[in-house]
Amino acid sequence: MASHIKCPNCGLYNTNQDYCTNCNTLLSYKKRRELTFAQDEKERRERERIQKEASPSFYEKHKDHRFLIVRVFVKVIHSIWMGFVAIGMFIAWLITAIAA
Repeated sequence: MASHIKCPNCGLYNTNQDYCTNCNTLLSYKKRRELTFAQDEKERRERERIQKEASPSFYEKHKDHRFLIVRVFVKVIHSIWMGFVAIGMFIAWLITAIAA
């Protein structure tokens, strides 16, 4: 079945074409949607990268501090936090294993 699409730019009718034969304007709505989705995904990744660079975590910000006492304090707090996380994960696993 032939698909006749009128170009929104120049008004020429095109048959089974993704691009206008006269002005090379994109006619396929599927390709327009794919290109828009790819552009949105690229912008989202760029925003995430900028956000990650703009706001580093407390640990990342202070792990290489110039004062030894600050570095030691941050690493001790980080180690304690990782211990709590490990214990929490073990408890969650234990509850899941008992329930199954």
